[in-house]
Amino acid sequence: MCMIMRQNFAKNCEQKLNDQINMELNACHQYLAMAYHFDRADVSSPGVHKFFLQASAEEREHAEKIMTYMNKRGGLIRLEGIPEPLPCFKDTMAALKHALKMELEVNQSLLDLHALASSENDPNLCDFIEANFLQEQVDGQKILADLIRQLERATTDVGDYLFDKYIQSAAASGGGALHSEKDIPRR
Repeated sequence: MCMIMRQNFAKNCEQKLNDQINMELNACHQYLAMAYHFDRADVSSPGVHKFFLQASAEEREHAEKIMTYMNKRGGLIRLEGIPEPLPCFKDTMAALKHALKMELEVNQSLLDLHALASSENDPNLCDFIEANFLQEQVDGQKILADLIRQLERATTDVGDYLFDKYIQSAAASGGGALHSEKDIPRR
C-alpha cells in the first residue's frame, strides 16, 4: 500500500537510507555502551557518561527521523541486527577518538547518500539530508576534535578529573552532546 504514494524514489536510495538508519542505530548502541562504561564505579566519569548518553539519544533521533522520512516517501524500512559495541575503553581519550572515527564514518555515509540522491535526480532526498544532517555532522566533528585537543592538554590524573568536570558542565548547560558549539567552554 505504501507504493501508491511513491514518486521519484529510487530503490537504491531506499537501500542506502536503510543502511543509514542501521548505521545511526549502531552509533546509538555504541554511544550507550560508552556512556555506561564511564558510569562504572571503577571509572567514575559522570561528565563523560552524560556526554555519551546524550550522543546516544541524538543518534537514535537521527535514525527515527530517517525512518519517518522513509514512510513519507513510501519506502520500506529494514532494520538489521546491531553489532556488539566495544565494551570498554582504556581511557577517555580512546573513547573520544573512537567517537570521532564513528562520526566521520556516519558523515561519509551521508555524503555518499547525498551524491546518490543527486545522481538519481531526487532533490527531495538531497534537501532532507542537507537540512537535517550535514551541518550537524560537521559541528559534531569539530566538537569532538576540540574535546580531544582539550584532553591532550590535561596529561595527569588531575587533568583527566578536571576534564570530566569540564565536560559535565558543558553537558549540563543544555544542547546536544555532539552538535552544538555552545557546549564547549573555551579557555
